[in-house]
Amino acid sequence: MKKEILIIILLLILSYPAVKSLLIPGGFTSHDLTHHVVRQINMDKLLSEGHFPPRWSGELNNGFGYPVFLFNYPLPALLGEVFHKSGFEFVSSVKAVLFTSMILSVLGMYLFLKELLGSKLAAFLGSIFYLYAPIRFLNVYVSAALGSALALGILPFVFWALYRRSILIGSISLAALILSHNVTALIFIPVIIIFSVVCGRLRSLAVMLLLGLGLSAWFWLPAIFEKQYIKFDQIYNNFYADQFVGLWQLIHSPWGYGLSHPQNPEIGDMSYQLGLVHILVMVILIPFLWFKRKITEVRVIGGFALTFFSLTVFLMLKNSLPFWLSLPFLSLVQFPLRFQVISVFSASIATALLVKYLPFKKMIFIILLIMVIYASRNHWKINQVFDPGENYYLSLKTTTASFDEHLPKWGKAMSKPAVAKLEVIRGIGEIRVIKNQSAKVLAEVEVTTASKLRFNQFYFPGWEIKVDNKPAVFNYLTDRESYGLPTFDIDIGKHQILAEFKNTPDRNIADGISVIIFITITIIICKQLAHSLSGAKKSS
Repeated sequence: MKKEILIIILLLILSYPAVKSLLIPGGFTSHDLTHHVVRQINMDKLLSEGHFPPRWSGELNNGFGYPVFLFNYPLPALLGEVFHKSGFEFVSSVKAVLFTSMILSVLGMYLFLKELLGSKLAAFLGSIFYLYAPIRFLNVYVSAALGSALALGILPFVFWALYRRSILIGSISLAALILSHNVTALIFIPVIIIFSVVCGRLRSLAVMLLLGLGLSAWFWLPAIFEKQYIKFDQIYNNFYADQFVGLWQLIHSPWGYGLSHPQNPEIGDMSYQLGLVHILVMVILIPFLWFKRKITEVRVIGGFALTFFSLTVFLMLKNSLPFWLSLPFLSLVQFPLRFQVISVFSASIATALLVKYLPFKKMIFIILLIMVIYASRNHWKINQVFDPGENYYLSLKTTTASFDEHLPKWGKAMSKPAVAKLEVIRGIGEIRVIKNQSAKVLAEVEVTTASKLRFNQFYFPGWEIKVDNKPAVFNYLTDRESYGLPTFDIDIGKHQILAEFKNTPDRNIADGISVIIFITITIIICKQLAHSLSGAKKSS
């Protein structure tokens, strides 16, 4: 136990250079940090209103509403809320999630590789390789891609639990992976399935998938069914076509903090490099597999790592375009470079395998450790501090998406704030808002003529409007001036208007599935704890 604690301390010490820039006060320039801070603010507001599962924000899109957590992975913001309620400001809460993702990844990878190969030395180096890879620093310091960063922190625990046949831990980890970043979960599912086949864990995986998918169904099921209502496919259908990288770019490309233009590079663009030391390890693995082919573990685990490394490198190159065209689900990945996380995961396994079986393993361990950390020396830092203060982020009411891709097909990004949630657009009257929440707006209206009202939230399935407790007939597609916004008529007099964002049938089904699985897992955990306590009492 003392040795394990010492190893963990050493891992944390070696992880410090990778995370130290996150300890600098304030925010920093990046692709998405501002988006995630605004999402964090909205998550806090929705939860404070009792809106769970959180799905619709009435404040985003300049007050005209946005289904932010219906389609955007919610776990990073939910975890961020834990930090916020502990006293962190919103920016610090988001950075704390990034910090957590890095630490979780190195510890999780160590546990997984130690379980897989039975060598602490090999697991130690493999976990460092998993942390010190260009894509990891790109996710944190260049893109501030909160979801994918957290997903890579959770991912090793999925493999660790699967190999141990720890069904409950694996199910919860798998659900957390999906809720952290659905795209990362999507591209890793085939890897997880093949790994379970290779290691004889297919039955365990089947149960893990059943429970994990069920536990996270409240998010992914409505997102799949209701994707038809948003602009996502119009924007991202062929987005990947100009995002393929060149083979040399994977080997070497300058480190930058700009955007991604791999086929028409611009000065300061982000880097596409995979990592020279990671590539070196995979090159060494090829003859190693030949000379050690009689060792089953080397042949199976090494073959698994080399196969997925080669496949994912191929999928990042333009030569793989026919596969992208023939497999429609690949378009959801958006950026072929995202497959690099599988390449790095494979290289980390390969590194551990080499350390376990090569001669002079301690010397190789030290050389590779120094090389992989030194090779990343220019990557583990922010570009520059951006600290406009908390009020700046509180004032932002964007869609928190670069291309507004989750807007309803009949909606648009609004440049000016909404006048109010309810507005008289024809007739004369006064409106007094009693309750103004994202999922519930209650108002008293008094009009002196027959009038037409507009509800200034872009319609999305689930919105219901009642006038004096009776369902109102509203239109949102016929009025050019109010296109996408529900309008309805009311008679002369005083009226009570209630607009609520309710569950659709598919959301009810999804929520029900997750509740049932959550109760099932809770009962199993309670029974196991009771059994453990009973056994402890008998032994004492």
